[in-house]
Amino acid sequence: MFLYICPENGGLEDRRLRPPPEDFKRLACGKMLIFFAAGDNLRGAGQLYHEDLKKSEWGGSVDVVEHGEGHVFHLFNSDCENAADLVKRFGSFINQK
Repeated sequence: MFLYICPENGGLEDRRLRPPPEDFKRLACGKMLIFFAAGDNLRGAGQLYHEDLKKSEWGGSVDVVEHGEGHVFHLFNSDCENAADLVKRFGSFINQK
């Protein structure tokens, strides 16, 4: 939606979508969960975000989960096994101490 809402943008390399690695050290969280959908056309942007996060001085922990589905599969097919797994993993992540 960003590319349509902000017509004056830098595409997927726009700083608002892909901050430079030095900006990650300002993240206030100590853990992050990133989901990828293998069939999503934005998967590459998500992978770049993950790679930049690992290169940064953030110092937190990151978990990555990938499902072999398409973009927003959990909304279009909320009864599928992978959608249930996504919800379960998200809940587990939120409830970690």
